[in-house]
Formats: sequence, structure tokens, C-alpha cells
Amino acid sequence: MGFFEQQDRARRATVRLAVLYTLAVAVIVAFANLAVVPVWQFCCMDTRATPTVYLAVSLVTILVISLGSVEIAARLSIGENELAMLLAGKRVPRGSGIDAERKLINVVDEMAIASGLSAPPVYVLSREGGINAFAAGRSPNQAIIVVTRGAIEQLSRDELQAVIAHEFSHILNGDIALHLRAACVLQGIVFLSGIGRFMMLFYSGYGTEDEERRFFHPPLALIGAGLFGLGWIGLLCARVIQAAIFREREFLADACAVQYTRNADALCGALARIELHGQGSRVLNWHADAMAHMMFAPNVRHWWSGLFATHPEAEVRMQRANPHVPPAFFYEKRVQKAKPPEVKQPKTIVPKKLTAVAALVASIGEPTADTLEYAASLLAYLPTSVREALAGPAGAQAVMLGYALDEDPAGREQQLRALAALGEEALARRAGELAPLLRSLDRAYRLPLVALALPVLRKDLDEPARRKFLALMRAALQADGRIKLDEFVLDTILDWNLGPKAKRAGRVSFSAKDLRGELALTYSLLAHAGHSDPSEVQKSYAKGGSSLPLTPREALQLGKVSEALERLSQLAPLEKEPVLKACGEVVAADGNVKLIEHELLRAVASALDCPMPPAIGGLDPRLLAK
Repeated sequence: MGFFEQQDRARRATVRLAVLYTLAVAVIVAFANLAVVPVWQFCCMDTRATPTVYLAVSLVTILVISLGSVEIAARLSIGENELAMLLAGKRVPRGSGIDAERKLINVVDEMAIASGLSAPPVYVLSREGGINAFAAGRSPNQAIIVVTRGAIEQLSRDELQAVIAHEFSHILNGDIALHLRAACVLQGIVFLSGIGRFMMLFYSGYGTEDEERRFFHPPLALIGAGLFGLGWIGLLCARVIQAAIFREREFLADACAVQYTRNADALCGALARIELHGQGSRVLNWHADAMAHMMFAPNVRHWWSGLFATHPEAEVRMQRANPHVPPAFFYEKRVQKAKPPEVKQPKTIVPKKLTAVAALVASIGEPTADTLEYAASLLAYLPTSVREALAGPAGAQAVMLGYALDEDPAGREQQLRALAALGEEALARRAGELAPLLRSLDRAYRLPLVALALPVLRKDLDEPARRKFLALMRAALQADGRIKLDEFVLDTILDWNLGPKAKRAGRVSFSAKDLRGELALTYSLLAHAGHSDPSEVQKSYAKGGSSLPLTPREALQLGKVSEALERLSQLAPLEKEPVLKACGEVVAADGNVKLIEHELLRAVASALDCPMPPAIGGLDPRLLAK
């Protein structure tokens, strides 16, 4: 099952989530009535309970559940980073000098570049000694990665890379949006448990370490115990929902992690280290109960975990990831150095050679060990001054503006004057200093550096500052009165990740048959991008299969193309696949895909929220043709 099928499957799972949520609320309401009504009868000396009493108990229970869901939904409306803050997470700065954090940033950056995604912001749960991690976000390019302190301290680099690859699989397979919906739903279900736990601890004198501020109130502590008992039913319902929808997807994420890294031993090693670690994968923050389905490993274990486990057993996951080595070996390896037993490997099945178009589309959401190695090489040779600039918002803006500056001195001077006129002389000066260094880098660095700049710009700039930056970029790009294709690629990717369009990801409003004009316009742009000969342009355009006529070069307006892409982004996942296949056919019609054509195709894929990895020799050598 490919990227588009997984995206569609995750979208349809929302219906199952809604049904299970409704049933869970009904169960909690029923138990609330069973628990509260007898107490009311005893206190009022009345053996009869009127419908009003049942209605009142039901409404209050539903209200409390709704408050829990509304609380986390309100936080998420501010941004995905609020989810990390809810667990006391701390954002890792890109310029961190702590070795463990630097290692984490490098691993995430490598996976992002290999996947064709913007590098997600990274958070560390510094209070959590257990080994765990999760990804969250509304769409692939709006994701965050959250890792516990225990993970970055206890795991080797390869093991950490396997865990991060597992989380990237959730991002690419469309799980993260479903995870967020489930977190909102489940937070309401476990909210009673959280309130009860707080009341038990606080009113029994264990709510604070300060003895002078301890508060004893046995009746309220008893009420808290009752709420916690009722909330335990909610917790059990939450585990049932998490197991029903998410458990099997952990196997898929493990398989993808092995595919991405080509290192099954690293994933098994991470699982073994969790089992041997004193705190395991435990996350102590009570909000983690509603997010158990998002974690790499179970955040807490109960006596009934085997029945409603959110994750498969570690040994089962290890056996599936590497069926040729027994799990016991990985446990022993963490205690003492040992050589793996020699196991006769099965013969490799060589897949049918992919055509250029098939390779382009098949690569979407499917990073490989080759692209991961390619990303690591790019980062290894990245100049220190550029890496340091990308650590902060001012530097990241300067790097992006540096790429926008013209190579021609007269054009560049015109752009710098346009930026100075907008009151950004210092930023324009820094961009001018970085521009020669950026031009000296291979063209292959351009989109990866955009991917590294985006998380800084997205999280360190508020919305007005992001709008101002996009206005500066457009002022620089339009200073000469026209926008070239490489500038359109840069503007499209930045706009779709930093502008208001980013919030529309995931919406389905159109069918492909309703957007034939938009498709024709997109195919026309791709056809003109690779050819100047009108006959060759027509041949390439015909590969797209559009029944509408080709848009002439002089009639093409990039603003109209942007509007077309905005509507195309609102197609269902399974309808995006044939669109991108047709785009690939147009681009590869002459068998010679230039780098600018591939970058333009990646910009279209980015607008459709379908991350396309970078083209490397292992994918198709022709893609690197200038």
C-alpha cells in the first residue's frame, strides 16, 4: 500500500474514531449514573430517582468530557507546539551546543531532507527519563517531533535514527492528523481521571512537597477517589479506541523505519534498550494518557495492557522487523558486546526497474536509505557560516533572501534597494553577504536549505512577522518586474509552508473532474518549463492527458497557476496520485528531466501536500541533468 492509499486510509479512519468515541461516552455516562444516582438516593433518603436526576448526571458528565476535549482543541488551535508544551516540552534550538541535542537535530534534518519535507521543529521532554518519542501535526509540512530526555541520552545514533524514522513514517502515512483528532477526543474521555487524580493527591496532602502548604480534606479526597474510579472506566475506553485504530499501524511504521534506514538491528536495539531501561518508555505527565497512541512505545503499562495494548509487544515488533535474529540477542548485546549469529539470508528479490515517471511518483512519501545517505552527505559539507545562519530567524531569513538575489550585479542592486525601501537594510546587507557563498554551493543544496530554514521561520516568527517576510521575498523576486521559474519554486514552497495556505492542508473540497482547467494550466507550465520548441512543448503537454488546449507561453500567469494549485490541494489523496503521475509524464516526456523541472515538480507536490524526496543518482541519473 503506497503513500496515497495510506493517506486515504488514515482519513477514513476518522469515521471509526467518531463511532468509537460516541460509544465510549455512552459507556461513561452509564457508569456515572450507576455510581452517582445510588449516592443521591442515600443522601436524600429517597429510593426513587426521577428522570431529571438521570438527565442531570448525564449532562454534567458529558459537559466534563467536552471540557477536556475543548481544552486540548483550544491549545492545538494555537499551534502543534502547544501539544509539546502540554507535556512540559522544551524546544531544541537549531544552534544548540549540547551534544545530545545536536545529534537529535542532525538526525531529524537528515530524515527531513531525505523525505522531501521541511525539517520539523524538535522538542525534548526534559523531565521524562523514559525512552519515548512521538510526532504530531495537521499535515506533513506542519509536523513537530517530540523526544524524551531518556531517548537522546540512552540511545545510540543509529537507534535514535530508527526511532525518528518510525515517527517520520507516521508523518508521511497521514497518521499525525488522525493522532491529533484522537488526542482531542481521548483527552475528554480521560479528563475525569485527571481531575480525580489531582483531587486525591491535593486533598490528601500529597499535592506539594512543601509541608506548610499541604492541605488535608478527607471528604474532597474521597470524592476525588470516586472521580478517579469513574475516570478509570474512561481510561479503559480510551485504550480500547487506541488499540482498535492505531495498534496495527505501529507495525507499518516499524516496517517503513527499516525501509528508510536499511537498519533493522537499530530499531530492534532501540526496543531492547527500552525493555532493559529502568524507566522503560514511561511518560509521567498525566496528559500522556490521551496521547498513548502517538508514542513510539507504550507510555504506561497496566495489568490489562495485554488485552487493550496501544502497541504490540516489543518482542513481536523485533521479530517482525528482523525475523532472522532472535530478540534475545538484542537484549544480550545491550549488556555485553557480541557478534550476531550467522543466519542464512534469503535471496534478494530484485524489483522491476522503474521508469523515470514511476520512480518520481513512487518516491513520494517513500524515503530510502540512499536518500538518507545523500541527506547526511549534504549536511556534512554544509558550510559552517550557513549552518550558523540557519540557527536563528534573522539568519534563516537572510539565507532565503540570499537565494532570491540575482547573480547579475545590476539586478541584485535593484533588489537590495527594494528591500531597503521596506526598512530592512540590515537584513538586505546580510543577505548580500551570504549570496556569493550560496551561489558557490551546488544547486542540489537549494531546496534542502529551504527545508532547514522553514522550522525556524515557522516557529520563531509570529504570523505578522511571517507575512512581512513573505512580502520581503516577493519584493526581492519581483524587483525586476518578472518571476523566473526557479523563483516561482522558491516562492511557492515558502508560501505553502508559512502563509495562510498552510492552514488549509487536509481539506477535501473538489473532485478532479471539477478542476480540468486547473489541471490544464499546471500541465502547461510543466510542459513549457522543459522546452522552447513549440512542437516539443505540445508533445509533452499531450502526455498529461488533458482534453483542454495547451495554454500558450505568453498567456501563462504564475499567479493563476498558484490559484490552480490551491484548488488542486483540496483533492482527496487518491485523486492526487493520478494528477502527480500526469505531471511526471509531462516532465519526463523527452526522457531528459532537468533539475529545474524536477524542482518545479517538487513545488507542485509540496502544494498538494505530497512530499517528494530529492532526486539522486540512485533514483534516476537523468534527473540531475541541468
